Amino acid sequence: MKVGILTFPHSPSLGAMLQMRSLYHAVESMGHDVEIINYVSDKVNHQIKHKLTARSIVIKLLSFFFIKDAAPSFKRFEEELKMFPETPSFSEETLRAVERRYDRIIVGSDQVWNPVVTGNDMNFYLEFCNDVSKKASYAASFGYTGVPSEDEARISELLGAFSYLGVRERQGAELVKKLTGRDASLVLDPTLLVDADYLRSLEGSVRRNKKYVLFYSIKPSPGLYQRAAEYAERYGLELVTIGCRMRERFDPRKHPAFGVGPKEFLRLVDDAECVFTNSFHGTAISVAMHTDFYVEFSSDTNSRLVNLTEMLGLTERIVDENELTDKAVDYESVDVLLEKHKKYSADFLRTVLTE
Repeated sequence: MKVGILTFPHSPSLGAMLQMRSLYHAVESMGHDVEIINYVSDKVNHQIKHKLTARSIVIKLLSFFFIKDAAPSFKRFEEELKMFPETPSFSEETLRAVERRYDRIIVGSDQVWNPVVTGNDMNFYLEFCNDVSKKASYAASFGYTGVPSEDEARISELLGAFSYLGVRERQGAELVKKLTGRDASLVLDPTLLVDADYLRSLEGSVRRNKKYVLFYSIKPSPGLYQRAAEYAERYGLELVTIGCRMRERFDPRKHPAFGVGPKEFLRLVDDAECVFTNSFHGTAISVAMHTDFYVEFSSDTNSRLVNLTEMLGLTERIVDENELTDKAVDYESVDVLLEKHKKYSADFLRTVLTE
């Protein structure tokens, strides 16, 4: 079967890149010819061109000279793995040609149905595809518990035309039920579907010389940073941060990591003594690598992280006003639960690709 995956190619997001590669690998390992559909929507928030200001120009210039850019690492990650067809990228006008190219089109994973992320681009609901037998989703996420009221009727119609519906969170399954009356399958994010050994095969080779705690935040959180710093001091570890403010580049007490693409990120998480994060994929990769972690919920990651921590019995790793547990993650128990969900998720994907 020839399979196309519709997701977020060329994204600057570590999670988006890793889930894309993981789903590609999962489909390929089941014996299918798979490609990432090279569709870059100018409605997607990371593609929007923001107006330059004097301040942003100064920051860009300082960053160019003093901070290693991560963009080349992301580009190499995509190019080395050759996931894309040897065709030009698709625009909204040419996307209908995709339907003829593939036997099955899978939309997902990641927040492909989040209106804030996609700018309400209905192509992520496979509006361009008329053959309902080809329509499927795997671990698609809304990011919210509702959809814009003005788009609800259209989204209900489009989702109702999918032959296979797989979502990443319980809240997403509930929303699909509300919109279509159908039961969606609750499946794992692709980074947890593939084996950890596969993720390790993608790691960068550079290791840090000292033991460290990794701080990875997708939203500013001084409180979480303080918890990470206290943990590092208590156990005599360096505190490594992925990205930080410009002034911290020159602070000898801090150890920022710049130029971090997917390969470098996997290595940093795998080698860390502990990870402090408010990111879904920061949490998921920590679980995959059996790295101790603590996770803080933030307003736009709650549904994903609530579902993941409850599903795997990891609620004690949540950072709140209470003291942090000093116990290591019991990955023996986590793996028992994870294997059950991996089997269910793999069986769902196999059904999508064989029926």
